[in-house]
Amino acid sequence: MKKEVAMPNFIEMEHNVLSFWDKEKCFDRLVDKNRDSKKRFRFLDGPMTANNPAGVHHIWGRTLKDVSIKYHALKGESCQYQNGFDAQGLWVEVEVEKSLGLNGKPEIVKYGLDKFTNACMDRVKHFANIITNQSIRMGQWMDWEHSYFTNTDENITSIWYFLKECDRRGWLVKKFRPMVWCPRCGTSLSDHEMVGSYSDVTHTALFIKLPVKDKDFKMVAWTTTPWTLTANVALAVNPNLDYVKVNFHGENIVLGKDSLKILKEKVEILDEFKGSELVGLEYETCFPELEKQNFTHKIVAWEDVDATEGSCVVHIAPGCGVEDFELGQRLGLPAICPINDNGVLLDDCGFLAGKKTTDVVDLVVNRLKADNKLLYAHPHKHSYAHCWRCKTDIVYKLVDSWYIKVDELRPMLLNAIEDVTFQPEYAKKRMQDWLNNMGDWPISRSRFYGLPLPFYVCPECKKVHVIGSLDELKARAVDPHLVDKMPNIHRPWIDDIKIKCDCGAEISRITDVGDCWLDSGITPFSTKKYFTDREYFNNNFPSDYVCEMIEQVRLWFFSILVMSVVLTGKAPYKRVVTHQYVKDENGNEFHKSGGNSLLADVVADKVGADTIRYLYGGANPTMDVRFGYNLADEARRKLLGFWNTYTFFNTYASIDNPDIAGFTPKTSDFTKADKWLIESINKFVADSDLNYADYKSYLVVKDFETLIDDISNFYIRTNRKRFWKSENHNDQMTAYWCLYNAIKNICIVMAPITPFLTEHIWQNMVREVENNSPVSVMLADFPTSMLDVKFENVLADTQNARDVITIASRLRNENQIKVKQPLKTMYLVVNDETLRACTEFESMIKEELNIKEIVFEKDNHKFNIPFLTIDFKKAGAVLKGDVQKVKNLLANATDAEMADWVSEFNNGEVSVGDFKDLDKDLFVLNFKPKSEFVVATENGKTVVLDTTIDEELTLEGMYREFVRGLQVMRKESGFMIEDRIVAEFTTTSDKAQKMLDKFLPKIMAEALIKNVGTLENPQAENDIETQDEIIHVKLSK
Repeated sequence: MKKEVAMPNFIEMEHNVLSFWDKEKCFDRLVDKNRDSKKRFRFLDGPMTANNPAGVHHIWGRTLKDVSIKYHALKGESCQYQNGFDAQGLWVEVEVEKSLGLNGKPEIVKYGLDKFTNACMDRVKHFANIITNQSIRMGQWMDWEHSYFTNTDENITSIWYFLKECDRRGWLVKKFRPMVWCPRCGTSLSDHEMVGSYSDVTHTALFIKLPVKDKDFKMVAWTTTPWTLTANVALAVNPNLDYVKVNFHGENIVLGKDSLKILKEKVEILDEFKGSELVGLEYETCFPELEKQNFTHKIVAWEDVDATEGSCVVHIAPGCGVEDFELGQRLGLPAICPINDNGVLLDDCGFLAGKKTTDVVDLVVNRLKADNKLLYAHPHKHSYAHCWRCKTDIVYKLVDSWYIKVDELRPMLLNAIEDVTFQPEYAKKRMQDWLNNMGDWPISRSRFYGLPLPFYVCPECKKVHVIGSLDELKARAVDPHLVDKMPNIHRPWIDDIKIKCDCGAEISRITDVGDCWLDSGITPFSTKKYFTDREYFNNNFPSDYVCEMIEQVRLWFFSILVMSVVLTGKAPYKRVVTHQYVKDENGNEFHKSGGNSLLADVVADKVGADTIRYLYGGANPTMDVRFGYNLADEARRKLLGFWNTYTFFNTYASIDNPDIAGFTPKTSDFTKADKWLIESINKFVADSDLNYADYKSYLVVKDFETLIDDISNFYIRTNRKRFWKSENHNDQMTAYWCLYNAIKNICIVMAPITPFLTEHIWQNMVREVENNSPVSVMLADFPTSMLDVKFENVLADTQNARDVITIASRLRNENQIKVKQPLKTMYLVVNDETLRACTEFESMIKEELNIKEIVFEKDNHKFNIPFLTIDFKKAGAVLKGDVQKVKNLLANATDAEMADWVSEFNNGEVSVGDFKDLDKDLFVLNFKPKSEFVVATENGKTVVLDTTIDEELTLEGMYREFVRGLQVMRKESGFMIEDRIVAEFTTTSDKAQKMLDKFLPKIMAEALIKNVGTLENPQAENDIETQDEIIHVKLSK
């Protein structure tokens, strides 16, 4: 067994372990080991976008997945190890545009769709390789050579099959309606893509005043999107609200009575009426000269007009908003779309033609001012959406789009998740709320690199053909050879293929691509061989476990649910585990644009992958977790606790080379502390098994930290001498056996979370001790217990004994009595359970606390002196102004006087000075320790230390303090722990010399000194102070 260093190089260790895993093909061995297991852990990886390197904030979810898979593998289950990469869609397009120096769709077309698609696919391959290497560096075990990609022909045709099934059920529909639109990306966005895309921004809002025909007033309306005034078709009022006509700066205006505050000054109300009286009136729109505005504009009724916002009069533009559109559909209002795909106003928009929506505010304001139609403009802060990918402010644009209808599907989706376990439980409520309130799913996007929607609409007979497979496409193709010639199923190659309609017409595919969540949503079927091997699919579906960020409830978890319910009628998962966000040390989300992004592998080579995994594995997924180098250092310090436990064992085992594998301890040989260790490990193993199975690794980490602290501060602390100065070989071997098996079991349990550290310990300890042990810790079986035996009450007894030690140690500390200084007696007043525990652990307690004797008492009267104080509330009513005099008499009483008054108190009346026969109720009986005792009571346990120190105790305290100084000097002088040395001690202190004379044999034994004499050329020389006395020390080998 190689002797370890006190402070390991975690980074070097991890790279060595990576090389070891690769050389020994440990992953392949694990797969082979569990291949024929009767139990299968069915896993599905939510694909990570292969578009940029993985940041450290991506590693939380990947750690949780890897921990769960490793645990199930240790349990002997065969597992699915397929990693996933999201490989197409808008996110890839945007980055490729940047890298190619392109700006927008026209430049992409000019560049060439074939070259652009190839560039997108090359980018995916490049970053998939980087992420794979990063993940390997993080200790993640996957079948990396068989990762799935969502841009493959298999994935695409699987979605085609799903869409054809939707069409067969009548759930596929085309609609012309406003959609959330990104003018930068030139495509629509779905509702679930907009989750989390809102932020507070300030825009210029306008209060406009439009003249009403044949009336003496103007209507005041409000808008936060000035460009939409080009598409105004009506003004809406709430028929049930009160409206008023007022004179404002010389002209009459009408607005909601509750909105008068917007005028910012007091005005006289000229008339008051219900909104219903305004309905049907004609008004002049903002820009009547525009050709598209050549129709009658009227005031309409809308009960959704809110009295708390704006002027209680709403500008209606059905082509620029969903609610406006729905109102327009109901009332038969025209819908005007004033912008193109790039958010530029169209040529028929007059003075605004050719301008971007973001550039027209001043032009609109100036025009309205010139026409006396502007009340005023003002900055308005509100929550506004931006494109989730490029961060551009979105607009609403009237477009043709394809949808999956959800009305019939909704109850099926809700029913499918009834038996699904969501962690935390509120994630299920979030999913149910989403399913209950979501609209139809818009699935078409006006982009290039993505799933080519297999929709062919005949221009002649209007029939919609939905192609469900590559074979069907080839069968219907005008030129089947073009199908075979496609390098892959993407634009532009798929666009060249026309099919024959039943009416004889040749049809081109619509140019739209699909929503990116279709790509990842089909993965339960494309990766689990639904279309090629139903037996394999049935053995691997549904997944036992999926895990992603909480935001994926309405994204990936939703999309795979929809596609699974359509194809199988049931949910694709049994358990959904979500986690919150990773933020930096200041509480900010990680973003490249924010300058706080940290690459996972770079961080791993600074703080260690195990440190990152440990921090994430120990984080409660229901709360955000912060990550930074300071927090990583803290996590690493906690791991060092386990390392220190291991190196304690390693230090002595590397010297003694105990034959632990050939040793079988007898139950009767176990000390109480040994039994505690065995029971503690058994409990840790059992609890960890349950917590891992419930996907709560943070509870495993919590228990681990408590266990390591207990082993270090209790077991090792109280059993240290058994390893290096035990005269009982059997007892020494029993201690070695216990600590070895404890560390071994901890290694296996913690391997899923900290695979590098546990593997290193496994190689240097377990495989050195047990020649037939598994090659890797990951090839071991998850333990059931350290020893299959039950020691009753040992954990409770140990805790009671340790509580007493803690109380007594605190008493020493508070009274500045060093532990090295022996005390004669400790008295205990405790219940029967603690008495039993302290009797069992008596020798350990005495040694730990450096106490000569423990005495159990029934009560604590013998340690305390009673004394009286005044009860001010009661005495004040009787003594009035004299109460302070009595207080002073009590405070200044001699011990004899106080003893007499206490005696009188016990008899019912007390005479204090000139104040005779006072009722005892005017006093409070208190107790204080006698001068020779210090006392503390906690949780029903009273601990008393006799602090009387005679000469014999003083000399023993000097001896213990001197030995400690010798051991420090040995270490600092470079002597090995096993070196036997010679020494010279000289002192001018009679007290110190007396101590040396009395304790020299013990000093020599504890400091491994073989001889004491005169040293001419010492290797080390120093003064050691012990209780203010100086001893000059020389040491040599």
